[in-house]
Amino acid sequence: MAFYKLYLPHREKVLAAAAAAEREQRIQKLLPSLVVEDSTREVTASDGAGRAHPQKLASTPTMEEVEQALGAPDERSTDFRGGLHLIWSGTEHELEASFDQGRLYCLRVEDRRTGHGVLIFESSWGWHPF
Repeated sequence: MAFYKLYLPHREKVLAAAAAAEREQRIQKLLPSLVVEDSTREVTASDGAGRAHPQKLASTPTMEEVEQALGAPDERSTDFRGGLHLIWSGTEHELEASFDQGRLYCLRVEDRRTGHGVLIFESSWGWHPF
């Protein structure tokens, strides 16, 4: 009985931490292959201290490509227009990719320690006035 009350919860925490560390490695590996800095422009840095080059996508991945690179998402939700929002949580970062009809329209990365996020890509092709 002690095995079930003591060891199993501990083992679940260890496995969850290992899975989060693996997702973090996948996020760290995927981002440099997707994101490039636009060295032709400068903007105010997100922390307000200095200037930085804005980021843009090198290519627009499909939902299948992102899931293949990162594995199954930790969270999955849909919005009222049928858009699919997938979230992967690592140990340091959280990546949210939003798709409409399989096409990426928003990519956001958040630092889990500070809570500050960076919007890397947002498409305006699907925006319509009401």
